[in-house]
Amino acid sequence: MKIELRECSLEDGSDILDMLREIGPGENGFMNDGYNLQPLEFRDFLFKNINSARGIDLSVPHVPSTRYWLILDDRPVGYGKLRHYLNTSLRKIGGHIGYCIRPSERGKGYGSILLGEMLKKAAEKSIPKALVTCLDTNTASRGVAEHNGGKFEGVVDGECYYWIKLDECTGIREIHPDDYKEIVDLWSSTPGMGMSSADSEENITSFLLRNAGLSFCFKESDKIIATILCGHDGRRGYIYHVMTAPEYRGRGIAAKLVDKSLQRLKEAGIDKCHLFVFADNEPGNAFWSSTGWIKRDDILLYSRNT
Repeated sequence: MKIELRECSLEDGSDILDMLREIGPGENGFMNDGYNLQPLEFRDFLFKNINSARGIDLSVPHVPSTRYWLILDDRPVGYGKLRHYLNTSLRKIGGHIGYCIRPSERGKGYGSILLGEMLKKAAEKSIPKALVTCLDTNTASRGVAEHNGGKFEGVVDGECYYWIKLDECTGIREIHPDDYKEIVDLWSSTPGMGMSSADSEENITSFLLRNAGLSFCFKESDKIIATILCGHDGRRGYIYHVMTAPEYRGRGIAAKLVDKSLQRLKEAGIDKCHLFVFADNEPGNAFWSSTGWIKRDDILLYSRNT
């Protein structure tokens, strides 16, 4: 069998439109917004979904999502939606992945194929673990989630929750917005770390998306033990929240994270980077002084709430 998971594009034709119509408005919590499209509306529908994947023209509380068609032996048999990260609403209903098989192709195991291919795409987007939700009464979807490694974590208001681990990384990887709770718990439990309203989930997510590819964490024993946040304004780079959990210090982990972010800044054309350290943070000041950073005495820092 020839299997292809194809991202939505302006090249999609009438075979996709026919599938959307056959699926209908959706069922079991899956909403199909393309079931009643007329041929002249189809291109606008595709364009809207392409923009959604790029995070363009999203309405609150929607997050960027990519739509994929499952093509088996050159025939569209189903499609899925991959949300790039979770918000409060999606943690309750929806999760990272929603999918549907057209009625004429059900009962053939294609749902498991589709979810498996969608999980590969989620891993490519560095999603550490994927949440899949379904109605408690939807035994078929529950079986598909379990077949693809889903760990059942309970039922709330008739909605089942399955988490599927995707991140097998040990060592350095890019921070993903879905890491928020784990990294904030780490920051909050580490002496010397300054936390403020700027560290809300909304703000950290915005920072990561605006500065993609610059912030990193270090994983060991299936948990995050060190972080660095990094961004730039087009002229200068800025580093925040460089820390390693106390029991893992002395191994050069923080220095590796700093080198990684500086390398990415250099690739972006940024030739100088600044950082801020509390004056009474003795371990922090010792670390930066010992790793080639120069303390500036010729600049005064002014701050003001907006």
